[in-house]
Amino acid sequence: MVPRGPRRAIRGTHGRVVGYRKAPHPSGSGWCLTPDPESTTVVRTIVEEVHAGLSLIAIARKLNETGALVPRDRHAQLQGRPLGGRRHGRDFERFRWTSGTLSKVLRSPSLMGHRVHQRQTVQTVHDATGAPVLIGPPLLTESAFHLLQAVLLARSNGTRRKRWTANALLTGVAHCAGCKGRMYFALRKGYPYGDYGCRATARGDVCPAPSSVRSDWLEEYVLSHYHQTAPAEAEVTREALLRDGVRVTVAKGRKGGDAKRMTGPDTSRLAFTMQAPPAVRPEN
Repeated sequence: MVPRGPRRAIRGTHGRVVGYRKAPHPSGSGWCLTPDPESTTVVRTIVEEVHAGLSLIAIARKLNETGALVPRDRHAQLQGRPLGGRRHGRDFERFRWTSGTLSKVLRSPSLMGHRVHQRQTVQTVHDATGAPVLIGPPLLTESAFHLLQAVLLARSNGTRRKRWTANALLTGVAHCAGCKGRMYFALRKGYPYGDYGCRATARGDVCPAPSSVRSDWLEEYVLSHYHQTAPAEAEVTREALLRDGVRVTVAKGRKGGDAKRMTGPDTSRLAFTMQAPPAVRPEN
């Protein structure tokens, strides 16, 4: 089915919209958005692979291997700016596709040509019939977009678990020694603790030595070293650790061992560092 053309182009300036590029308005006044051939090809390939049953992690890996630009880098390229930049305290020559990036792209109504704010169609931008005013020719028809959402929803039902990152003390503090990337908390079902683990695959990377460690052990290790160096606080928060430049690096554990493994972490694979803390904490 061929998508319908835009009812009326929206003039003015536009930010980064996946699959589109800025172009002069046909009227000669202002600007509009038109499909970007390179980005459109990438988007349609992604949609085809989702329908073919590939996971978002597998699709991200394929895109990274072929050198396809993420929306942020493609936008920079179109603007004549350098690719990459700084993210999570690390510098990248170019950004990589991740399952999270793909999810945002695939769930955005902008694929139908809708103007979007906070991932939702802007309800105030409609024509006299109540239909959304399009930013440009849609990349997917409404029926194709809704079919795609049904496929994504069917995959996620029963597999999405409550996100605990808000309660994870060491998010942004714990890093994997194998890939230098952040480690994230995951709850263990039926246990009062979880694990911090390498998430390279979720970033579209392959870690040569992915590490993981029990969350209670790692948090106790970090707090013990922190209290030895920093002035005591009533409660240590993630914000305090990040403020003082605390970082713990976790190397991959060894297989095997005896009952001693269950008594605590192997500290030989943990490395704690911290920037010099202030001599006196500011009073609240």
